[in-house]
Amino acid sequence: MTQAHIVLMTTVPSEADADKLANILVTAKAAACVQIMPIKSRYFWDGKVANDAEYLLLIKTRADLYAPAAELIKQNHSYEVPEIISVPVVGGSSSYLDWIDAVTSRKE
Repeated sequence: MTQAHIVLMTTVPSEADADKLANILVTAKAAACVQIMPIKSRYFWDGKVANDAEYLLLIKTRADLYAPAAELIKQNHSYEVPEIISVPVVGGSSSYLDWIDAVTSRKE
């Protein structure tokens, strides 16, 4: 069973970066909605544990838009290795999922 919708996740270092990336994704119709949340991240990088304030973006889109959305994230991200994780939506309000379909780009 293939999933028609996904939630992409990425983190960025500032609210300005989050707003910029969210606007790019929604304007390009690669995402229907992007939620932005301040978070605290602890991770291993360059041989040591880092502890940073970041912003988490939850990006709601169609599964077939993963590649173009991921490419937009990569092109507009300041991190050397940006987090790009896709989680399948296995259930949801049909009216909400229909809205995602309606506002994201369609293949011609």
